[in-house]
Amino acid sequence: MSPKCTLAAAVLVAMLVATPAAAAPTAQDVRCFMLSNLFAQKSDKEEGRKLAQVSGFYFLGKIQGMSDADLRRNIAEQQKTINQATASREMQSCAQIVQASGLHIQSLAPPPPAPPPAPKRK
Repeated sequence: MSPKCTLAAAVLVAMLVATPAAAAPTAQDVRCFMLSNLFAQKSDKEEGRKLAQVSGFYFLGKIQGMSDADLRRNIAEQQKTINQATASREMQSCAQIVQASGLHIQSLAPPPPAPPPAPKRK
């Protein structure tokens, strides 16, 4: 095995070992998923529906690891407490979570390449 391959393998192993475990799904994730679905169906504006759909997919990913029993229990608990008076404010909080996650991912991207030098004038 070449030294470059050995180094690459060592880096990959180190990354796998150093990668933190994903956070366990929470009741708030279930709540935001439910609110997102509600607003994706009920919003009067197309933009609001689309944003709610994006949030719904985000929180669906977060609750994916929850057991069926925990998910059913959390849905039943959240259904009792979601109300029209606070749903809009709560959905804004959920959208802020999604936005913060997106900004975090963007911050990890490498900087764009430098533009090529301007051609020399004669």
